[in-house]
Amino acid sequence: MKISEYCLGFVGFGHMAQIIFEAIQAAQLISRSQIGFLQRDPAKMRQNERKYDIASASMKHLVSVSDLLILCVRPGQAQEAASEMARFGASKKKIISVLAGVPLSFFQTHFGQEAQILRMMPNVASSIGEGMNLLSFSSFAKTEFRSIAQMLMAPLGRCLEIPENQMDAATGIAGSGPGFVFKLIQAMTEVGEKAGISRENALFMACQTFLGAAHLARKVDLNSLMTQIATPGGTTEAGFQVMEKQKIAKHFQETIEAAIQKAKSFSAISPHLKEG
Repeated sequence: MKISEYCLGFVGFGHMAQIIFEAIQAAQLISRSQIGFLQRDPAKMRQNERKYDIASASMKHLVSVSDLLILCVRPGQAQEAASEMARFGASKKKIISVLAGVPLSFFQTHFGQEAQILRMMPNVASSIGEGMNLLSFSSFAKTEFRSIAQMLMAPLGRCLEIPENQMDAATGIAGSGPGFVFKLIQAMTEVGEKAGISRENALFMACQTFLGAAHLARKVDLNSLMTQIATPGGTTEAGFQVMEKQKIAKHFQETIEAAIQKAKSFSAISPHLKEG
């Protein structure tokens, strides 16, 4: 079955669902007429029908007509949504979940161990097609589903398939990571402003510096790059010395670890969702 022949159903249509929908439309993967959605708030549902020119539906109808369901509700609404989806036959459908901290096992409890499920974690840059999107499939996910899911998520940015037991660590790195980078960009921008550079130019320099460094880091060994740029007695070496003295790398790693531990705490709570 070609991707253009799929019917999609969004269960929940908040910010992330809208980003995914707009990316699919921009890539011209699936016609609007083959996409439906369900939203708890009737007023917002009517508003989004007009805004995106797609049809809303009841859960029963959405599950019935969709080949693939994209679950985009809040984690606290997972129990109610999954139970209702299962009641109308979602176990026979392909399912993508973007619910933070909710493991595949939770959905397998509702849809069966052989259900085809993808647990996906996008990040904020997905909104401009530059995201780092992490994918973990259930063990019974077939080749067609894996291929279709990859094609659907490709317009959001880069996709990386990882084992689910790495998802919490990946959340700290890729999920929360943009926020930490924003903080660093802000700090560099403020240094520039203090030196008399306009905010616009300082921000431009900081952003391009991170962008260029990231591209280089993907192509060249990091240690080689740092050795190359840190000329003895030069400006970068002076900065490195302060970073070493202040243990910047250690503190930054602790920042990421804090995010990872919080992700683990969410994962520890979510299995209990099935108990109501």
